[in-house]
Amino acid sequence: MHPASPTAPGDTTVGAGSPAVHGPGQPTKQPKRPGAPEADRRWLARRVSATPAEVLLVGFWGLAATILGRGLATALPGSTAGIGPLIVGVEQLGSFSSQFLVIMGVATCLRLLFATLDCRSYLFHPVAIISSAAALPIVMFASSRHLAPAWLMALMGISAALALVSAVPALRVPKSRAAGLVLMTVTCGSIVSATGRIIALYASHQAHAGLFGLARLVATLGLALDAISVMLIGTWFARRVRFGWVWIAAIAGVAAFVAWLGVRDDEASAWPLVVARALAALTAHPDPFIGSGVRYFVETAAICLAAVTLWLEWSTGVGAALCFALLARVSGDVPLCSLMLMLAALSAVRASLQAPKNDVPPEPSGRRAPLEVMPVTR
Repeated sequence: MHPASPTAPGDTTVGAGSPAVHGPGQPTKQPKRPGAPEADRRWLARRVSATPAEVLLVGFWGLAATILGRGLATALPGSTAGIGPLIVGVEQLGSFSSQFLVIMGVATCLRLLFATLDCRSYLFHPVAIISSAAALPIVMFASSRHLAPAWLMALMGISAALALVSAVPALRVPKSRAAGLVLMTVTCGSIVSATGRIIALYASHQAHAGLFGLARLVATLGLALDAISVMLIGTWFARRVRFGWVWIAAIAGVAAFVAWLGVRDDEASAWPLVVARALAALTAHPDPFIGSGVRYFVETAAICLAAVTLWLEWSTGVGAALCFALLARVSGDVPLCSLMLMLAALSAVRASLQAPKNDVPPEPSGRRAPLEVMPVTR
């Protein structure tokens, strides 16, 4: 019989479902790995996503925009005479930091969105994409002109929805649970405080004293939630660093001193007036049924904690998420604070997706079965 005949002895018939057998000198065609597209997508997401250094840069300019743009820039004019160049310089620095924060924050927010595409929450994907597409143009539009209160309330609602949805996957992972808990508390405080401002605005138009009292009561609840979020982050910080409670005591001392300057009535010196006006511009309105000293203490402690938590666990993004949450807090209707809340939400989700460096795969229990090498052909 001819050797090339398909019925020659020694030939093996290969079925449709059986693997092909090649000779010793023939190249073997490797099957395509089913996980290759998934690996390529994750590699692309890591390349496009924001680096920790970029997140640190946004956090730094967030602190600068909060202190200079929202605080000192509104407190210095009219405080004393002979400081015209200082007022102009602080105003220019505040404007630059605010505009730079908007540009860098929007770009970083989009890159963090790419980094969170691996999140397994089915509700997170549509809410994150729609919220980013709707809120970021409003934030960029608000950087050049004032927005109507309706647009500000819509911006607060969009950012709050993203934060609430992002808190769920962050709470499921132990290493990002602190970020999820703080994110949930800050978002609830922002919603409550915005509700109080809406009631106060309606009461001022209608000249209704009873409704204004209700607005102050709602604002008191918002301040309580704000203080709880600061306490949670303070506890997290004290447990993460060496001599953490000593650092917390030092921060509390600085906040108490600044709050004392803010409530001090001293007409001979201009700095207490500047501190009081800056803290009044940073705190939320309407005024709650709590003294100004407590509000100023919470505000100063939050800024100090935001400055120190930014540098903790920056590789995973937990510290950055807490820093952004502290900068946003109960002022979600402010465009920059709304942007900070979105950055905190996306940073918390990314922190829940990244594995810690000291995680080692657990060894399976029991005796391992011996590795058996099976021949290709029998």
